[in-house]
Amino acid sequence: MDFADRLVEAQQQKRSVLVLGVDPQLDTPTSPGIPVKRTLADFCCEIIEACADFVVAVKPQLAFFEARGLDGMAAFAKVVRFARSRGLITIADAKRGDIGSTSAAYAEAFLGGGDFACDAVTVNPYLGSDAMAPFVARVRSGRGLFVLVKTSNPSSGEFQDLDVCGRPLWEAVADRVRGWGSDFIGGCGLSSVAAVVGATYPAQAARARALMPNTIVLAPGFGAQGASAADAVAAARGDGLGVIVNASRSLMYAVRMRAEQSMAEAAAQAARAMRDELNQALAARHW
Repeated sequence: MDFADRLVEAQQQKRSVLVLGVDPQLDTPTSPGIPVKRTLADFCCEIIEACADFVVAVKPQLAFFEARGLDGMAAFAKVVRFARSRGLITIADAKRGDIGSTSAAYAEAFLGGGDFACDAVTVNPYLGSDAMAPFVARVRSGRGLFVLVKTSNPSSGEFQDLDVCGRPLWEAVADRVRGWGSDFIGGCGLSSVAAVVGATYPAQAARARALMPNTIVLAPGFGAQGASAADAVAAARGDGLGVIVNASRSLMYAVRMRAEQSMAEAAAQAARAMRDELNQALAARHW
């Protein structure tokens, strides 16, 4: 089964569009990134276990594992294995993209069969088609891609909104994503070459759906970054499919807002509430 069909099947089975972003923050002067008496891997796996019934996928952010050196990358591999053991789709949030030979190595690392391999990976398209080709080739073997189109950060428009022949640059990227994905449309009517469009830009998300009718949109920015549930599902298709929504810190560190609960209880309750809120936002669109 191809990636898009597997993702849609998971959504339908769990009645959820929620993705757990596994972002174990670095320490600050006032708050440790990893709770006391837990290892990095144990912390991440405990949160995954708590949220597993309410999310369709996990998206570990490579930066937070790489920053912790060899131990961090060993933990990343363990987290991916654990998530798969719980039946969850894994998305490496690596944002890779380089000249062709380097992209081929990145594709092998994250979409091959090694220690860091996941079901899908986030990629940066701004080096062009030759940089994307090694990743696209892996889609033929059942992997998925999430191509950065319009990102959720406040300054994303600095380059992504630049006028290119009368329209924003990100729209040109959206057109290329549609083209790359046109050969990989599954039985669900969606492509395994997907896009990242921030929930913090709901108007652009709706436009992205028009530009990419068969593309799955991963929407970061729900929760800690301030996007509402309605914002987060702005790119959904008329049948309610075609969008998955990431939440990271608001799940990983839910206990900070629910001090009376255990870490796992807080994460599970937050995930359940987010899943239900997103489902209500989808229902409110009157499909």
